[in-house]
Amino acid sequence: MRSWVDIIVDGTAEFEAPERFWYWAGLATIAACVKKNVYLDRYAYKLYPNMYVLLMAKSGGRKGNPPSLAKRLVGIVNNTRVISGRNTIEAILKDLGKAQTGPDGAVVKEATGFITSGELASLLVESPKALDILTDLYDTHAHVPHWKNTLKTAGVDTLKEPCINLLAATNEVHFKSVLSRKDIIGGFIARTIVVLEFKRRTINSLMYEPTSPMPTDEELSVYLKEVAKCRGKFSIEESAKKDYDIWYRNLAQMTDSDQTGNIERLGDTALKVAMNISLSYTTEMIITREHMDEAISKTIECVGGMKKVTMGGGNSDYAYATSIVLRELLDRADHRRTRKQILSKYWGEFDALTLDRIIETLVQTDAITAEREDKEIVYTMTPETVEAYMKFKKEVN
Repeated sequence: MRSWVDIIVDGTAEFEAPERFWYWAGLATIAACVKKNVYLDRYAYKLYPNMYVLLMAKSGGRKGNPPSLAKRLVGIVNNTRVISGRNTIEAILKDLGKAQTGPDGAVVKEATGFITSGELASLLVESPKALDILTDLYDTHAHVPHWKNTLKTAGVDTLKEPCINLLAATNEVHFKSVLSRKDIIGGFIARTIVVLEFKRRTINSLMYEPTSPMPTDEELSVYLKEVAKCRGKFSIEESAKKDYDIWYRNLAQMTDSDQTGNIERLGDTALKVAMNISLSYTTEMIITREHMDEAISKTIECVGGMKKVTMGGGNSDYAYATSIVLRELLDRADHRRTRKQILSKYWGEFDALTLDRIIETLVQTDAITAEREDKEIVYTMTPETVEAYMKFKKEVN
């Protein structure tokens, strides 16, 4: 089944912005439209699907268009405040505190907002406390019935039932100028999905009309308006619960040098993503096994980007990771594995960025092939490589 996000990803195939930027912008759009109208019962608290998403690429990396699309679509649905442009955190709080007239004429007093920008640095102007406040506001369940800001510099702002979604783009230079070490290890990054890309999706001068044009904004907003009507508690299929439980228990046993807290919050982040993925397929508000697996896979993919930009990380020696990938393919009867399968199994050993570089090298040397089948990327060891390894194994034995 093709999801609403798939329609965006497929419709932008001839644009240069990376595919994952469109994917996450699509999910952020859904989260902004559904607000805190839906939730997942975590028994100790209610988990809402709001998200903070940061798209990161080098300057000129075509990262501005996905947030622009999201801004337009959320504006058409018109059930939450859209905050963009240059703002101080004080101005944002003031805007969130105002009553708003909804599309049906009803007055909305809740402090719901979609903060978006093509450049994070220009969004929050000289506001040293901005990320502290956004960090606090992220945990929607913690601010019932209201959130209060009593700092003398900003007066007293009372936000009723706040629910904030954020989608912004930036590059590494601006990222480091906006986020201090306090923001990186103090909680903001732990709550943020960092989507890092190094390459454009394709090269297109846009001198010619796309052969498969994307639906218009009005057409795309039709389904979003249905999503905006959703209310109540999500349910989870038993098979999805079991998959999540196994993954979460393995996650909890990981020893990691991450000081950002991102790994510790990955469980809830994946569940937020799962809710939005479910809503991208249907408004039935049921998380299936497929939704859960996609959420875990997509969330794991972003861990490597977070580590790289916050710790300057990355292992320059890929020999060990390469041997893991080759051994995994060799040990399979058909010598095939999907990208998701390898990342899910070995994400404690290497991240998505490292895997992409390994695969690029192996493809260039004709050791493997990488082909897309439906929504999956499948890696297959070439017959020549299999034969060479088998011959070597026979000789050494």
